[in-house]
Amino acid sequence: MVQQSAPAETTTPKKGNTDQTAITLATLLQIEKDARHAVSPAALRFIIVNETHRLVRYDQAVLWRRLTDGQARIEAVSGVADISREAPYIHWLEKTLTEFAADTSGNRTGQVDMQSVSHSRQQDWDTWVKGNVLWCPLLTARGELYGGLWLTRSNQWQTGEEALLERLADAYAHAWQATEKQHDSILGSGAKFLHGRYRLLSLMAILLILMIPVRQSALAPAEVVPIDPVIVTSPLEGVIRDIHIEPNSIVKKGDSLFSLDDTTISNQHTVALKAAEVAQAEYLLAAQKAFSDEESKSELALLRSRIGLREAEVQYTSELLDKVDIHATRDGIAIYTAASDWLGKPVITGEKVMTLASPDQTEMQLWLPVDDAISLETGAPVKIFLNIDPTHPLTGTLRQTSYEPQVTPDGNLAFQLKVGFDNPDIQPRIGLKGTGKIYGDRVLLIGYLLRRPFSALRRFTGF
Repeated sequence: MVQQSAPAETTTPKKGNTDQTAITLATLLQIEKDARHAVSPAALRFIIVNETHRLVRYDQAVLWRRLTDGQARIEAVSGVADISREAPYIHWLEKTLTEFAADTSGNRTGQVDMQSVSHSRQQDWDTWVKGNVLWCPLLTARGELYGGLWLTRSNQWQTGEEALLERLADAYAHAWQATEKQHDSILGSGAKFLHGRYRLLSLMAILLILMIPVRQSALAPAEVVPIDPVIVTSPLEGVIRDIHIEPNSIVKKGDSLFSLDDTTISNQHTVALKAAEVAQAEYLLAAQKAFSDEESKSELALLRSRIGLREAEVQYTSELLDKVDIHATRDGIAIYTAASDWLGKPVITGEKVMTLASPDQTEMQLWLPVDDAISLETGAPVKIFLNIDPTHPLTGTLRQTSYEPQVTPDGNLAFQLKVGFDNPDIQPRIGLKGTGKIYGDRVLLIGYLLRRPFSALRRFTGF
């Protein structure tokens, strides 16, 4: 099955060859040292499939191990972080390696080709194998097959390279078994501790730990919001023509905030003025005729009512014109998105355009998800971790909680919490976001750990 390369002819080494041989031996010794000093099986597997390339050039290296049932399992592939077990190449190669491992001649390093495998494997050989393959087994101290390396490259393998890899494979096999035993001993020591005379002590210790009282806590998204802000809305239906302030700018009471387009209202006001003048003229004409014409005298009351109607229309349109320009009703900062989002946008009566807030009167608004809800009372302590400075949390006190969950801006169902800052001198900028940690009552550690699993179980079972 495994083909041995023909031995190379013996020649007298030259000085250049001697230097190259010294470099090769130094590289071999360094890789062996790195393998034996590997701190974990994963680190060793990385060295085997990647660092071997420093000694012998290849296109791809595959590390595999032989399981107790004789099957081959691929552990690492050069240049690949994670192995997809469902990949057709991995599936085919594991079957092929299993066939090689079943042959007793597979305990020797050498080249293999398509003729060395069964007919079912030969059909896909050209699809998955590019170039020449070198079979490099990893053997235990008893000479049993533990695993191996499957190396491929376009050039032919040389006898000297096979000898180097056979030596290196022996070091790899020893290091691999040593790291596996060390890893298993660490896991086994924990299992051993839970057996025999330590079992009762272990269980008692675990029970005591689970009975430790801890404080319930929950995390929720947080945002700095103003206290008692003034919502600036559109007083009438129309189109926003101008916005006179920049976002987050400071305004004084009476400052102009934005204006609606007044073209339609101005025309209506002009028409109402003309109609009022016409009504007034009609009334004066009828009053003059009333001295000699009884019919004109009878129309005076109707014309006087018409004057009142026209004057009411003038007053109404005048009031609308006064509402076209919206002014600030208090000092503060104007909070809205951007002027380009509103210019030319049609709005309806009562639609929110911006918010006026005092920068030195802020609080935190938290959205506690329904699944994370715990028992909370007003006055519960809260820690706030702002995204701009998460290493220096702010402290606060729960001031208000919503009775029922609400739909958040993100579309989730959560309880709204309002938290006041303990230090009134610290007022973060409105709009800053972060995470809030809310503390509830003290419960046993076992209850704290199993709260969410029990909640999920109740939802699943209906009890």
